[in-house]
Parts: sequence; structure tokens; C-alpha cells
Amino acid sequence: MMAELTLDRIAERLAPGRPMPASAVSGAAIDSRAVTSGNLFVAVRGSRVDGHDFVEAAAAAGAIAAIVERPTEASIPCLQVRSSLEALTEVARMNRDAFSGTVIGITGSCGKTSVKNLCRSVFSAAAPTVATEGNLNNEIGVPLTLCRLTGDTRFAVVDMGAAGREHIAHLCEFARPSITTVLNAMEAHLDGFGTVADVADIKAEIFDALPAMGTAVLNLDQPWVELWKQRIERTGARTISYSQQDPADVSASGVEAAGYAGTRFDFHWQGASFPVSLPLPGSHNVSNALAAASLALGAGREPGVVVTGLEAASAEPGRLELQTLPGGVVLIDDSYNANPGSVRAAIAYLATQFAKPALILGDMLELGAETETAHREIGRLARESGVNRFLGVGDLLEPAVEEFGRGGVWYAD
Repeated sequence: MMAELTLDRIAERLAPGRPMPASAVSGAAIDSRAVTSGNLFVAVRGSRVDGHDFVEAAAAAGAIAAIVERPTEASIPCLQVRSSLEALTEVARMNRDAFSGTVIGITGSCGKTSVKNLCRSVFSAAAPTVATEGNLNNEIGVPLTLCRLTGDTRFAVVDMGAAGREHIAHLCEFARPSITTVLNAMEAHLDGFGTVADVADIKAEIFDALPAMGTAVLNLDQPWVELWKQRIERTGARTISYSQQDPADVSASGVEAAGYAGTRFDFHWQGASFPVSLPLPGSHNVSNALAAASLALGAGREPGVVVTGLEAASAEPGRLELQTLPGGVVLIDDSYNANPGSVRAAIAYLATQFAKPALILGDMLELGAETETAHREIGRLARESGVNRFLGVGDLLEPAVEEFGRGGVWYAD
């Protein structure tokens, strides 16, 4: 069940005067296929599907009530509101207000899902933890995550995405994280941001929202450190820094690739060293692990718990997943999502682990005016990194294959 919410209290907030039973609500869903017993179903109108058409299906799956925007005949009570999405946000706010645990907020252009998964592993090793599922990190996904908080939950790890200015500020307004980080700012969603400098500025909204007693986790390996420091200083929050390259509160040494098994390194905190066998390949995941460790240490977790959690972590499906095909060919599936930062990390791993590596790449979207430049840069990087063959699929890949040169093949689809 949700932290302390009942149907009558929700009705009192959303639709005063509409009587409802004092039934405990177990969570919220916008997809009737995801409904479980005791859920509140929120009928959201999308570009292709209207949730109002599935209220009865949600009831059959166990929903005890629905939030709707228009009169709807159903076998369960329906609360009619002006905006279902605003109502979902309000329900999430109510549940967050009743939550006495710690909310950790994560944003960045690359690595959010990996760091979120590492944090979930670390925090759940010590106490009941709720974390964002998949990449549900927008104005719908964040409320759904907060609606999963229960009276037993002690930590909530919330991935926060943005498509433009004030988006993260809006999410923080009702999620109210007390420990936050911006992992990085790179060329992602530039058609909604403008430049990478704009990305860095907008992502820093997650620092602006910190309370004075909060904690900011700062990546010293990013060129935007001074900007982020200024934003943190305005809040009065304390800072925990991390770095793969320079002295920091949390740092790494002895990084050693362990092939398919992952990566080994020592992480350092307050003068002590702790060996870690991280089951995630690629040196970029060492930075992700340091970020997760810093967030956990900021929440008061002991280093031993941090190590246990990092070593128990698993990769997100589609993130450097390795399969062996007939003939001994190794296929690395990194198709979860793509922007220049994540593709650079994939190329670095591919080129350092395998002889005569081949890269198959599809379009990188939402890069705005930087689209052609970014794709050409990837083609050039692949060639310089020792990639043997480059297969580009999609219109945007044609300049990348051209930049790669000999050994490159372009396919329209």
C-alpha cells in the first residue's frame, strides 16, 4: 500500500464533495496491463491511445477507482478532474508528503539508468528501496515512482529526465529530493535544450532544489564543475565530490578490465580503500559506480554496504549485454538508448576488448543543429579507435559512414 493514502483522502483533495470509501490505495497505474490489485487507475489521453477506453479493463485487473477527465461508465468509482496528469502529480505529492524516508534524485545526459540501478542495489542491501523502473523519468514516470512508496520504504532513487528548461525544477517541486547529482552534460536532446552549455545549466535545476540540510554529489571530471558549484553554494547544501582522474572525496585507483566479468578497482573514502569487483564492463561504469557510492555515502550508508551493493548490481537490458553467437562471434547489445556520450563509451569498450571489432549503429536522434556534426564525429572516432567495420543504418548515419571511410557500409533502413 502507499505510504498512508486512502481513497477518501485522495477524493477529498482532487474532487471535494465526492464521497469515497476509506480503502487503502496500493499504487497508481496509467496502463491497464500494469494494474495490480488495489491500484488507482489514471486515465491519460495520449497521442495514440486514450486511457478512458481502458477503465473497465483496469477494473478487471484489480483497480479500485479511476481518475478520469470526462464522464465514464465503469464498475469502479471514477473521480472526474480537469487534468488526469495534474491529478496524478497531486496524488504523488500526497504520498511523498507522507513519506519519512530519503529521496535521492539523479539526472544527467548519460548513465542515469546505470547509476539508478547501482543505487538500487546499494540501498536495497540495507533497507527497503523503491527506484525508477526502466526510463520512466518524466512528468508521468516520476509521479508513478513516488506512488510506489510505502510505509516500509526507506529510500527512493528517482531518475529525473528533462526535455527543456524548468522540467527538472517541476519534478523536484513535488519529489523533494534531499540528495542529488548531475552525472554529466553532453550532446543529448539538444533540439529541446540548445547547446551543451544549456544542458549543463538546465540539469543544475536538481541542485537548485536542495534543502540547506541536503547533499549534492559533484562530478569533478565534468567541465561544468564551477557552474554547478555556484548553484550548490546558493542552497547551503554540503557537497561530496567524486572523480576518476583527480583527488576527490570519493575516487578510484587500480582500474582493471576483467573482460566479460566486468571491472575491478579500489574506491577511496575518508583515507580508506575498498576493493570492488564491479559486474559491469567498461571504464565508464567506474564513474557510474563512484557516483552511486557517493550518493549512498551521502545518505549515511557504510562503505562495506556500498561495496556489497555495487558487486551485486546487474546491467539494464540493452546496456553492454554480451551474447555468444554461433562460430564464437560475440554480440554486444547496447541498444537501450543512444546519444553521442553513450556511443563513445560503447566504442571505447568495443575497441579495447576485441580484435577486429565491428560496429552497427542506428540514428542518434534529438541532436538539433548538431546532428550531422555529432554523427561525423562518431564515424571518425570509430575509425581512430580501431573499429574494423562500421555498418550505419538510417539517413543520419550516411555522413558517419562517409567519415569512417573504408570498411564502412551505409543502409537506408
